[in-house]
Amino acid sequence: MLRVPDQARVDALCAAGVASGGSLVMKPAARPFAPGHYSGILADPDGIRVELVHAFDDLPAQDGAERVRVPGADGVVLGGYLFRPESTVPRAGVIALHGYGSDATALASDGRDLARAGVVALCLSQRGWLGSTGDEDQGFRQPDDVLAAADWLRREVGLHRVGLLGYSQGGQTALLAAARAGASFDAVVSYFAPTDLAAWRAQAGPGIDDYLDDFVPPERLAACSPVTVASALACPVLLLHGSEDRIVSITQSQALVAANPAVGLHVVEGAGHGVPGEAWAEAWPVARDFLVRTLS
Repeated sequence: MLRVPDQARVDALCAAGVASGGSLVMKPAARPFAPGHYSGILADPDGIRVELVHAFDDLPAQDGAERVRVPGADGVVLGGYLFRPESTVPRAGVIALHGYGSDATALASDGRDLARAGVVALCLSQRGWLGSTGDEDQGFRQPDDVLAAADWLRREVGLHRVGLLGYSQGGQTALLAAARAGASFDAVVSYFAPTDLAAWRAQAGPGIDDYLDDFVPPERLAACSPVTVASALACPVLLLHGSEDRIVSITQSQALVAANPAVGLHVVEGAGHGVPGEAWAEAWPVARDFLVRTLS
């Protein structure tokens, strides 16, 4: 994979590659892998493939949001969007966290909706993802970034109450952050998060072994598993999980509820892993209203 300065250069290089005897495996086009990701794939006469890529270097602007840089842990800087209510003086806020392979742009719709409901929304790219520094670590230091971001949000915006919202790995990070010693959060909503990484390895299909091997050394499995600190979750917590999730089994959420019966679980019947789809759209008001009600 080779990075290219702009989309026009991707087109030109792909055309030049074909003219030189290569073949076009995939025509240049926008890809869903990341914001601004535009690429084409060439194969040389020996069949070696090269992807020519243009992608954003930073988070793009979002309507209704202020782009912010927020200090995390260990000198990491988190990029994100700050959505503020227009008609009220906010007293509460929510830090929203994306899942693996995503970034803060995926959270913009939630941020706007929370702001319309009177809550400040800080939508962050986790460390290692677009707009943020540092390296992805699957829930090891990312929770400490969240604690630092909460301090920034309280200080810069003057909020009294802060909640967390996370999707998949972001939900895992939110749960771990809320259970950290000294943490002070007022609500957590976690969507389809892995909570017991050792059990997840045994339950999940192909690819999860490689994912865990890449990011979680064996000695960190417990530290990155919310189920091991479930008793420290003192604020109201709501889990949302699809009944047909084949990536993170619903048994992962059920295990957290078993470890801490005060945790609530909303099952979305027929839904898989991820947010797109009618079932998840219908479930969003459950999450939003829980946060707004609990934080008010």
